[in-house]
Amino acid sequence: MCKYLKKICNFAYYKNRTLLSAFFMTIDILICSINKGIVKVPDVLLHPIQGVRYVISYQYTDERYLDLIPVEILGREDVNFYQYKGEGLSANRNLAMDKAKSDLVIFAEDDARFSESSIKSVCDIFEKRPDLDVAFFTASTYTGKLLKKYPNQDRPVKELPTDYSISAIEMVCRRSRVQSVVRFDERFGLGTRFLTCGEDDIWLTDALRLNLTMHFYPQKLVETSTMLKKSLVYIDAGVQRSRGAFEYYIHGNYAWGVCFNFALNSATKGYCHFIPMLKHLAEGIIYMRRTEK
Repeated sequence: MCKYLKKICNFAYYKNRTLLSAFFMTIDILICSINKGIVKVPDVLLHPIQGVRYVISYQYTDERYLDLIPVEILGREDVNFYQYKGEGLSANRNLAMDKAKSDLVIFAEDDARFSESSIKSVCDIFEKRPDLDVAFFTASTYTGKLLKKYPNQDRPVKELPTDYSISAIEMVCRRSRVQSVVRFDERFGLGTRFLTCGEDDIWLTDALRLNLTMHFYPQKLVETSTMLKKSLVYIDAGVQRSRGAFEYYIHGNYAWGVCFNFALNSATKGYCHFIPMLKHLAEGIIYMRRTEK
């Protein structure tokens, strides 16, 4: 009788533990917003869940935007709210990361939509993989269409992918492994005047150079309305400058040849004009040389 009772108790314990450990790991969702985007932030928040917190980093360029801060985000115990005058998505993400305290962190923007099941899946993966530093997932539009063409199989990430590009909104990090060692380069990204994208690639390059353990999983983390700015490389001067700057970050002075070939191939295929493309790529290289850390 005692033996059977013990089995029943053990079963109940592990079953109950499975249910309770859905959010056994704590997680901070880092929400970056600027100016009037703050009005969308309440839609990012799930109902309160034990172990899930939100760090909202709010940039504003004029005090009049402070009147738009929704009162409902200020009254929640699971929300930590920070505001400062400035702009630049990379700087905003860095501030949010500095304020994080949980086991895991997710980078989000004010158009992100999460589900409780996706957050649970993330926690499960990191619980099973104590060696894992960073995991990458997929993102979709609100209608369920994938944001880009993702790999079909999970796989380790040991170099910059060539078949798709990784975005910060698809990324989950073990805070203790990245918080003080990997930063977003504030010369790059939305809100800057010159290098308007590329911050995600720079972050990933730095993480690879630090030999962080990273893995891609083909399951959805978030829904978003974000447009991928890098797709505008043939028509947007800021994106072209960012491409040149990134090539210099990777290749050093060899970036001149890489960029020349890219401009020539792009023009040959009819995607752009050679001289303007090469000019903007070169501007990115020169900017990086001038601001080299």
